[in-house]
Amino acid sequence: MNLKFLVTRSIYEEPNISQRVIAKKFAVSLGKINSIIKEAENDGYLKQDVKNSSYKITSKGKSFVEKYKVDGAIILACGMGIRLAPLTYDTPKCFIKIKGERMIERQIEQLKSAGIDNIIIMVGYLKEKFDYLIDKYGVKLIYNPEYKDKNTLSTFYHASEVLRNKNMYVCVSDVYMTENIYHRYECEPYYIGAYIEDLRNEWRYITNSKNEIKAVEVGGKNDYHLVGPCFLTKDFLSKFLPMIDDYYHRTSTDNYYWEDVLVKNFKALPTMYLYKLDEGIIFEFDNLSDIKKYDKENTEFGSEAITFVSKVFKIKDNEIENISCIKEGMTNHSYKFTYDGKTYIARVPGDGTDTYIDRKNEFEIFDKLKGKDIAEDIVYFDKNTGYMISKFFEDSRPLDITKHDELKKCMELYKKFHTSGVKVKGSCDIIDMIDEYLKIVKKKEIYIPYEDFDEVLKHAKDIEKIIISAKRPVTICHGDPNPNNVLVTKVGFRLIDLEYGGMADPLSDIALFGAYVKFDTEKTYDLYKMYKEAKPLNTSHEPDIIPKNDELAKKLIICYMALAGLYNALWAVVRGALGNVEYGTFGMDGYRVFKNCYSKLIQS
Repeated sequence: MNLKFLVTRSIYEEPNISQRVIAKKFAVSLGKINSIIKEAENDGYLKQDVKNSSYKITSKGKSFVEKYKVDGAIILACGMGIRLAPLTYDTPKCFIKIKGERMIERQIEQLKSAGIDNIIIMVGYLKEKFDYLIDKYGVKLIYNPEYKDKNTLSTFYHASEVLRNKNMYVCVSDVYMTENIYHRYECEPYYIGAYIEDLRNEWRYITNSKNEIKAVEVGGKNDYHLVGPCFLTKDFLSKFLPMIDDYYHRTSTDNYYWEDVLVKNFKALPTMYLYKLDEGIIFEFDNLSDIKKYDKENTEFGSEAITFVSKVFKIKDNEIENISCIKEGMTNHSYKFTYDGKTYIARVPGDGTDTYIDRKNEFEIFDKLKGKDIAEDIVYFDKNTGYMISKFFEDSRPLDITKHDELKKCMELYKKFHTSGVKVKGSCDIIDMIDEYLKIVKKKEIYIPYEDFDEVLKHAKDIEKIIISAKRPVTICHGDPNPNNVLVTKVGFRLIDLEYGGMADPLSDIALFGAYVKFDTEKTYDLYKMYKEAKPLNTSHEPDIIPKNDELAKKLIICYMALAGLYNALWAVVRGALGNVEYGTFGMDGYRVFKNCYSKLIQS
């Protein structure tokens, strides 16, 4: 370390600082600091105050320090903070409040307090949430388009231009520092190391007697681990950025941290130093328990996913107990929690769902199903946002489609649902739903990746004509009848997630169920036979939902399965575009279901 610079800077920043404090700050002996001060005095950087024996910086000393001016800081804030879910369902991890402050705001204020005004934030997940920081602090935002699929190597790569030819702090957004470790002037590249007793799977630095970093190992006891932030000089970056570019364009580096490149190239890079921080200065939080343990008085975490629950029960965030994620759904996220000895499920709507989900319609369905032992027991429902709290069914589990008896009871539940007499304005008619998604595609100019999509749409119109000519009755339907939306509980089978519910032909629920679980048309028809034999909830609410003959029933099942496949293909494309989400082969599988079913219709 350049101790002469560090000591001179310390006296520049804090004229009355003692030599003992300086020695502790840089983890060297008091004698060493005294020797360095004498050297700086001989160089004309410092001058002793005869009255109190303290030292003051000279104009020459100021010039010496000021030539190492920091150009700015970039804060990496792209990640999704998965380990801190459900706090991060709708809130960036760095927005979580510690001691009443958002972590990122505290860090920005620490940088600005040190005289660093050029602050750039690299965003990704929930990028729009960061916009207010431009107005509040004058920061700049840049976007990493690969934040979801790649690790921080890609983040660093996309930040290369703002780092080039600069002396820059590289900061992580999700740490909380009790002391301000930033400075207006820095002279050499370094990485922060925080002391901890048990490193386990943590990276720890191997240094020499000069605190030069030579290597990194995993695990250990009573040592300093990699925690960030770091400072990189323009000379260091001139050699490091080409390495970042090289590794970024290699195969099999998508999961690399940018520090992986650093670790692999220490010998080829300018010397990097370890700046040691004592325990209790810098903290990073991997889960909610870590936060509650550190900030026991915290009453507001700063996450709407949690706060809406505390508002409903009129309690503080930290009074919500035993929080655990239970479902990362395609449309929503859910977590379990307890309050006052009772267990509940909180549902957080996914990003972009307001485009295609009618929450008022969903609320109406739940409201009219109260007391019928068909659906989940709702405690709270926000008709505008879709945030929901329901009672938790103890020892419940999803339907097991491999068990014939459970499939039979599932079909009995759907028959009960369809004949409940519930009526709403909303529709979940598969033809209408496909049309609605096609409108979204046109309005949002969403790219459809299927080469023969226009031809498939023509075939879909032929299928629609068959259904319309059958003049089918409509009842309340689920609209998203996959097996995960049927719970097996101690008190019977229950339907959940009715957000796509509405009025439609009840046969469509059976066909969609078959398409979801990848049953062929014959096996799906077996489901229909179970459904046909099931008893209605109320015969007075049972229209002519059973087709007049088996041939017509089979034909309609195939038609609805085909349209269900097309709908799933469209859903995956639209949802993926609006929410920047990848759904694997879900859409492709649906597209193939359509084609297979259409072929059967042609052959029949």
